[in-house]
Amino acid sequence: MRTPLLASLAAATIVIAACGSDDDSDTTAATDAAATATTDTTPANDQATTDQGTTDQGTTDAADAEVFVTIVDSEFGEILADANGFTLYGFTDDVDGVPTCEGGCAGAWPPLTVDTAEVPAGLDTAVFTVVEHPDGSSQLKAGDWPLYRFASDFGPGDVTGQGSGGVWFVVAPNGTLIGA
Repeated sequence: MRTPLLASLAAATIVIAACGSDDDSDTTAATDAAATATTDTTPANDQATTDQGTTDQGTTDAADAEVFVTIVDSEFGEILADANGFTLYGFTDDVDGVPTCEGGCAGAWPPLTVDTAEVPAGLDTAVFTVVEHPDGSSQLKAGDWPLYRFASDFGPGDVTGQGSGGVWFVVAPNGTLIGA
């Protein structure tokens, strides 16, 4: 029964990595281990992708584009998750789509950051944009909501942050908050 332990360790490593590690070798190993534990995910792009990596417009090469966001089934219906299946949340205090969770808040709710101010390839630009986080990084946003993970979600599919403090909610594939 090493798989649950490895998945938990990978999840903890990812949460720590989301807080600023740039060590590609450790992050890649943790990402690969957690991705192996993820089962029911669909890339959140503008076309459905099948298990064989093809779309209705041709073949895609998984090595060509990094997946940042997936759509997963949950007890709240389809929601957004990161590439490893960890639930993504919106923060209702982020008025007008401006991220405000920083410092200790960002320790508990790490922002989903990307390398550039451009929307990553494969994501639907009608739903996704990139905004500047208070720390200067580029944070991915769905609809009006900058996206965050929850440090207390220990595995793919966990939704323990839903409704937290009456201000944190899971995000639907169209970028709206569920239950807000």
